[in-house]
Amino acid sequence: MQKEEDTHNTLVVSHLQKVQHHEYEHGEQVDMVKAQGAEIMRDEDTYHQGIESKNRDTKRQDKQEFEQTDQANISEIESLDKSAKQTIEELEKTLESNKIDLIAVYENKMKELDKELSLRMKVEIHEIEERKNQHINDLMVNHENAFREMKQYYNDITKENLDIIR
Repeated sequence: MQKEEDTHNTLVVSHLQKVQHHEYEHGEQVDMVKAQGAEIMRDEDTYHQGIESKNRDTKRQDKQEFEQTDQANISEIESLDKSAKQTIEELEKTLESNKIDLIAVYENKMKELDKELSLRMKVEIHEIEERKNQHINDLMVNHENAFREMKQYYNDITKENLDIIR
């Protein structure tokens, strides 16, 4: 029993030594893993900083390219705006000259129409005067005929009366 107990104690001690050894190895492994993890983290930080630096550089370059493109676009828009303004000015000048030409053409037409209407009015007035004169002449002829007939009638009556008196 004692031998069994000694064996058991020896096994327990042996087991305790193994546990201590495992704990030590475990501690060493933990330290080694921590060191590897720290090294990997440093590598990752370095890699991340490199990427971040590249991204910042890319962003800066993109921003500069955008500003250059923006300036180019602004200058292009300004040149297009100037050309559009020149085109508008030319069109306005053309429109103004067309307007002046049209006004001149229509003023000439107005003068011609005014002359034509004036001539027409003179012709109509002349026709009316001729009709009036013709009417007056007709009235005078009718009056003379009526006066002559009336004179003849009264002469006839006077003559008849004189004949009766005689």
